[in-house]
Amino acid sequence: MSGADQGIEVAFTGERLHAGSSLFGVDLARHRAAYGFAASLADDRQVLDLGCGSGYGAHELSYAAGSLVAVDRVRPDPASRAGNARFVRADIAGLPIAPASFDLVVSFQVIEHLEDPTVYLDAMARLARPGGTVLITTPNILTSDRVNPFHIHEYESDELKGIIEAHFGDVEMRGIGMTEAVRAYHDARLARIASIMRLDILGLHRRLPRALIEWAFGALAKVVRRGVQRDDAMPVASVDDFPIGPPAEDDIDLLAICRAPRA
Repeated sequence: MSGADQGIEVAFTGERLHAGSSLFGVDLARHRAAYGFAASLADDRQVLDLGCGSGYGAHELSYAAGSLVAVDRVRPDPASRAGNARFVRADIAGLPIAPASFDLVVSFQVIEHLEDPTVYLDAMARLARPGGTVLITTPNILTSDRVNPFHIHEYESDELKGIIEAHFGDVEMRGIGMTEAVRAYHDARLARIASIMRLDILGLHRRLPRALIEWAFGALAKVVRRGVQRDDAMPVASVDDFPIGPPAEDDIDLLAICRAPRA
């Protein structure tokens, strides 16, 4: 492992991914599959990445877009600034952007962090042009580990569609699946998490101070992946390992394609 990889892994908190770490390579490929789908719709269009995190996806998507604005509450990783994206630090409730500014709005792995997604969905409906498209991804609760303390609410496909339809007149649900190799890795990771959680017979992971819970999650996420890696169950994954198709219960992520914003 390179020094750069070590630095990335030390910085990992469990809330955001950072490009360049082989330990989280499967997770990065999973998220890049959504960005690859977005790139197919972004040709020379004005694009917003809302909740861009460390910025690696916005960096990659910016080469397909006509222009791209990426928004998050934190600064992007320095390497992400090398692309064509313009990064803005702001909160969803106070975005300094004019309405109907974008042909394509993407927001990946964000809605599960929100207790009430109303303001978030209102913002995307307001910022999308009348003929624009909004893409939303989130973990499928049916295949999730359900232990991420940063995830306030995870969804099933029909539930997510119902919430979004209050803000968009046309919502098409798809799913992000897994190849057999990635599914085997995913199952091995879930089994390791389950074995660790069985040790917490007092339910301390729900009762400790929030800061300690978040620190422990980030540390254990690395421990679990190193364990799977030692067992040779971690594949070298690419976006092709996460095919997008009709929704299925065993998808790893949900993908909502939203049109006709009710701004």
